[in-house]
Amino acid sequence: MALHRAPPYPWHMAILLTIDQQGLDKLSRFGSAVQKQLPFATSVALNAVAFDGRTAANSATVGASNNPTRFTQTAFLVQKSTKRDLTAAIYANDAPGKNRAKYLRYGIQGGPRPAKGFERYFAGVSNDGTITPGTTLVPTRNVKLNASGNVSLATLKSIGKGLGSNPRGGFFVGTPRGAGARPPGIYRRSRERLFAYFIVKDQPSYTSRFNLPAIAGKVIKRRFNGYLMSSLEKALSNAK
Repeated sequence: MALHRAPPYPWHMAILLTIDQQGLDKLSRFGSAVQKQLPFATSVALNAVAFDGRTAANSATVGASNNPTRFTQTAFLVQKSTKRDLTAAIYANDAPGKNRAKYLRYGIQGGPRPAKGFERYFAGVSNDGTITPGTTLVPTRNVKLNASGNVSLATLKSIGKGLGSNPRGGFFVGTPRGAGARPPGIYRRSRERLFAYFIVKDQPSYTSRFNLPAIAGKVIKRRFNGYLMSSLEKALSNAK
């Protein structure tokens, strides 16, 4: 490209910019190189910003949940894009035994909480049928909770082993008889006394408190262009 002083114009001075065929050829080659490298550079940028979004989403679980477990804090993963499929995804791990998608959905979009596994199990062994599938069982102060506020597996196993045992010293699932207006639940008999471990409550409903699109979207919007420019520059440099 060449710069020339122009003949006098009403503003007395001007600069004319011209480009010769050699310059046009260079621009054409540059444009072709950009077009060739753009899918790869875009994929690199998408993946980089997706991992940033995943980090933001996992970190946000701490503020959205009450003392979340490590299981919850590492819930989100990334499905990477390729230059042939420019789609990256941030999603909750739903691998067998690690299904977080259903668990987190109610914190993201709200709605009634589904029955937990132990609630479905105890509904199936209810002594008198007063605890039905879908029942919500709330632990009492007689139940020891773990550091994350959840019922320990050891407690559930202990109850399971005690079901149907000695009527004077075991557990039963249902509504106590002749013990006043006690609600349905899981009780333990001990020395002719009843101790409530879980009682039936109305099905809880979650409010939306984890805006995943907003949390990850803010990071993506702020960083994508920078990632794209740097990845494209690097791709063009390596292609020379």
